[in-house]
Amino acid sequence: MTDVTTMAGRPAAHHAHGGGAHGSEKNGSKNNGSETNDSGTRHLVHCPPSWENYLLDAPSLGDEHFMLTGELPVRHPLFNDGPGLFHDMQTVTESVREIGEFVGHRYFGVPVDRTGLFHGFVLTLTDLAAWRVVPGRRPRLSTEIRATPANVVNGVPRGLDFRLLARVDGTPCATGSAGLVFLMPKLYGNLRAHNQRAVRAAPELDDRPTGPVRAADPAEVGRASAANVVVARPDPDSRDRLSTWVLTRDVGPVFAAGEQRRPDFAGGDRRPGDERLPGLHLLESLRQASLLAAGRARGLTASRCVLASLEVRFRSEAEAALPLRCLAAAEPVGRDAHGRPSVPVTVTLTQCRRTVAEARTVVVQDF
Repeated sequence: MTDVTTMAGRPAAHHAHGGGAHGSEKNGSKNNGSETNDSGTRHLVHCPPSWENYLLDAPSLGDEHFMLTGELPVRHPLFNDGPGLFHDMQTVTESVREIGEFVGHRYFGVPVDRTGLFHGFVLTLTDLAAWRVVPGRRPRLSTEIRATPANVVNGVPRGLDFRLLARVDGTPCATGSAGLVFLMPKLYGNLRAHNQRAVRAAPELDDRPTGPVRAADPAEVGRASAANVVVARPDPDSRDRLSTWVLTRDVGPVFAAGEQRRPDFAGGDRRPGDERLPGLHLLESLRQASLLAAGRARGLTASRCVLASLEVRFRSEAEAALPLRCLAAAEPVGRDAHGRPSVPVTVTLTQCRRTVAEARTVVVQDF
């Protein structure tokens, strides 16, 4: 017996608290979204190791297992914008971001007024061939998710740890993990207020561009549309790293309106009027900065590259109204297990000289 929730994946319209995963029925019911969408309808299937908690109508106290299934997108405004050689790995990160807070509220008894914040994510592509785009074919992505409660207080977890295994058309092709914490309303409000004060309290730490900021060439960051470019043209800094800025104006709507009601990495459930950069915006800036550094510093060609590995930790929130610096350092070119050129990249996002995110990525160039 399984519990199935159906989600419509259109990036521009999510109305329910918890990231668009609609439904509150148990024990085999389905709640079908009626929205048309660009990224496809996905089904979250709950496969509990035991039904004891549900017979007692009690929240889970141990591991819970889920399967998230659906077709890989073919018309997504961001994920399908580029050379078209590989499907975008961010389809996995977005899927987990959509369901994380929902899983905590529905299956672990976390009060709905507690905001979920993703503080970290790790994803590694284990079979690059499975991610290749085959014209005329729309493969299915299935992600096994194991959710484990963390820091349980009075029977309610303060966080969840996720373990992931992704398959494309049945072929295991990616593994990963994610960490989510839940904050009570007052604590979250205090956190927001503290962050806003901290980035404005020390004018001597202000960090802004010294001249005009121009968007990077879309081809250098693996995109086709200029509206999807979220990093500026870089300059090498004094320590031989690429230094650039994250763009927040004149970018595509997928980074704005579509993110106002979804749980974010280090950002909670973003609502209209909120002045934080959403998780998708930050993750895409890390991806683009990695390709830019691998191309500029090590000569890789972005149109033939894929982000084969991502490990990111979020340290604080990014305020949309303030400049966000991005530093990227590419290591020497190596080879992956199949002999393809491979470049590890370290990326750091800072705002007013405070660290927002630290990431370690690996850019692989296909033959």
